[in-house]
Amino acid sequence: MAESAGPSGTSLNDIPTVGVLCIDIATPLQRHFGRKFYSYIAASYVKFLEASGAHVVPIWIGRERSYYESMMGQINGILLPGGAVFIDEADRQAHPDLTSDCVRSAEHIYQLAMERNQRVRKQDDVGGYFPVWGTCLGFQLLLIHAAEEPKIRTDCQPMREAMTVKLTEDYRNSQFFEGLADSVAEEMEKHPFACHQHRYCITKESLESCGLANDWHPLATQKDPSGLEFITIVEHRRFPIFGCQFHPERAAFEQLFASKDLCYLAHSHFGIKLSQIFGSRFIDICRRNTNRFNSPNLKVRHLIWNWQPVFSGQFEDSNWLQCYLFEKDEDYSKDNNDSAEFNSTGAL
Repeated sequence: MAESAGPSGTSLNDIPTVGVLCIDIATPLQRHFGRKFYSYIAASYVKFLEASGAHVVPIWIGRERSYYESMMGQINGILLPGGAVFIDEADRQAHPDLTSDCVRSAEHIYQLAMERNQRVRKQDDVGGYFPVWGTCLGFQLLLIHAAEEPKIRTDCQPMREAMTVKLTEDYRNSQFFEGLADSVAEEMEKHPFACHQHRYCITKESLESCGLANDWHPLATQKDPSGLEFITIVEHRRFPIFGCQFHPERAAFEQLFASKDLCYLAHSHFGIKLSQIFGSRFIDICRRNTNRFNSPNLKVRHLIWNWQPVFSGQFEDSNWLQCYLFEKDEDYSKDNNDSAEFNSTGAL
């Protein structure tokens, strides 16, 4: 299966640095590793981005807007992952053990990305060009913050399986799928590569009713067990902001064994190759951003490699093989010999 070149645009940054937003800690992770942990990142997201040539830094949740503004001036893109958090009061009442600091953090990131990308169009500021990707919850948060309305998402039948995608008729008229070979598109509609793990959906109708249809372009859909059609891939029509309802990182990097792997079909040769296209194309888009840390030493102190993931896949109730766990006041490592440079960036 051949894959054509990615979206047009000069490659300006051969090794982009991409942030992954932390998510409020999952209950099973606290149960097995301790309640001191406040947030986490599934290691599969890190591996997914690294497999396409990126370096990864964790982005903390629960910080002031200035922190996100500072980080987005140094990195080349951000991925908003999936997770279980409450969005509104109804969610809080149904799941009182859940928290939602990542929701506000994602809102800051979305707003700052929109501001930066709008500035690019006006001033030809390549450094301001800022890509964002949302997966599952991250996909929903992009559209919730765009609509400023949590009710843009609707209940659907719970899904935990690998599925195909149904590309829209105009998917070729998109920045993300630009130049996608017809043979690859056919494989996406033939092989169940897209790992779904969700009970909420966003439909074309909700996109219309919330006034987002002119700004957001659905690229693929699928149906839940009741026949409800929902959006599985979307992009902003003008800016490098993308999302998918499924989990492309799970195909190659979450082959569960202690718990039942309901997405096992995605671990096939075709499933892995098709899923990684999403990482590769997003990273190609991030290469167009020219941001840099002020020095290699400053970058070193932010990289995810300063932390070690735990082996969570040994537990029957775990949804991930490995996770990075963070305490509430987690910080990037500091170099006492270079503290002035570190502080001057505004990083916490």
